[in-house]
Amino acid sequence: MPESMRLSDARRIALAAQLRPKATRFKTVLERLGCIQLDTISAVRRAHELTLLSRDLDVEEAVRSLERRRSPVAFEYWAHAMSLLPVSAWPYLARRRRAWRERYEDDSLAVAEAEVLALLAERGAITVSDFPSGAMHRDLGTGNMGDSWNHRTDHKHAVERLLWFGEVACTHRVGFKRVYQLAERAIPAEHLWDADDEACLRYMVTTALRNLGVGTTKDVADYFRLKIAETERVLRELETEQVAVEGWKTKAWIDPQVRRGRITGAERPVAVSMFDQLVWLRERMDRLWGHGWKIEIYVPEPQRTFGYYCLPIFVGSDLPGRVALRRSNGELVVEAAEWDDARADREHLHAAVERAAAWVGAGVRWKAEPRPLEPA
Repeated sequence: MPESMRLSDARRIALAAQLRPKATRFKTVLERLGCIQLDTISAVRRAHELTLLSRDLDVEEAVRSLERRRSPVAFEYWAHAMSLLPVSAWPYLARRRRAWRERYEDDSLAVAEAEVLALLAERGAITVSDFPSGAMHRDLGTGNMGDSWNHRTDHKHAVERLLWFGEVACTHRVGFKRVYQLAERAIPAEHLWDADDEACLRYMVTTALRNLGVGTTKDVADYFRLKIAETERVLRELETEQVAVEGWKTKAWIDPQVRRGRITGAERPVAVSMFDQLVWLRERMDRLWGHGWKIEIYVPEPQRTFGYYCLPIFVGSDLPGRVALRRSNGELVVEAAEWDDARADREHLHAAVERAAAWVGAGVRWKAEPRPLEPA
């Protein structure tokens, strides 16, 4: 029978797996997390920067994470979503690259792909600005082109397909534009090889469990968007220990490296974005902390239940509240806040907001006072 585990211990394990130990370098945090989600919205800061800042990196190091480096540290690819991954992970994304090539065997973009490859051969590195028609068709009568797939030019479609196939790679950005290079030029030679499918699966499953500390099969599968059946098979083949977590309906798996007697939660109050792996899977957040909060960025304002850019706030091993923050005219505006005073003193809410304000170099303006959070 699986060993039982208190919910409070599962919370501490989950927080320790993500927020400790401290690190000062982007490379260290990225290699530990396995991937960091990217997103274009910058209401406070970009999502990947917030993930790094919540792990105690300084602002300058977080901002430099997308810059060109003498030796590449990261590349962009589909992990949980579009993400930064350590270059050492390149071999273990081979299964995914093979799947993309099998999915798109047609030659509908053959001409555009050849032109993109010729441009890369000539210039070495390109952005979408180097394409004759840019990235988007701007004559289709729409004011906000965004990132609509239907409005992309053939060259943009082609370079993205080449990136999925692994012929092209992006290891840095300029002005948040991807810089594309041939993979053979961008990825260090020692990492430019392909692992077999089983090795790829084992890498993703073990990386996910290490970063969750403890989690159900679905939790582990969700980290890299794997199928549940294949995830469970790998976990069983690795003879991973199972535990019964208090209040959870299904058994959980525990990372073999967890030292349960020495685990602590977040050292100081910290706000994380909804694009952070601590809260990726909403049902996991609900199981651990009793909150199933959702992203409301794409919800029309009159229909939002909380606020535009929600950041959950962790204190120790608990999640007693959240804030909605937005940078505006040199201030960090608190547009909404919910807090459970029974779970943590309100001073922790203010400390987390002040910490976020330091990330953007702004003063805090409370537009809304905290309202009570219903007990979990």
